[in-house]
Amino acid sequence: MLRRKERWTRQVSERRKFTDYEKKTVYARGNGRCAICGKPLKFDDMTIDHKIPLSRGGTNEFSNLQPACLTCNIMKGNLEVSEFFGKLKEIYKFSKRQRFHKIIVGDKIW
Repeated sequence: MLRRKERWTRQVSERRKFTDYEKKTVYARGNGRCAICGKPLKFDDMTIDHKIPLSRGGTNEFSNLQPACLTCNIMKGNLEVSEFFGKLKEIYKFSKRQRFHKIIVGDKIW
């Protein structure tokens, strides 16, 4: 198992700047939308997200790249897409329970 510093060094060394051709290809494959939230993206606002993060063994191949808005890309972090959606589902359920609890019980602590 790689130590933390070695993993970080490996992750940074595998990151690279994408060419305009690669950016345009990823943008076109995503139909100009964020692959995570579906929001329309301007080309200049698009970030390129790795479906399987580099830190988890992902690659820079086109099949592992998707367009994403900056907000989604930051929130997703180094999670895989399925893990990210699972976390969002947990957050939504927790939030829904908290709102329901507030409606039934109110703001008072019993």
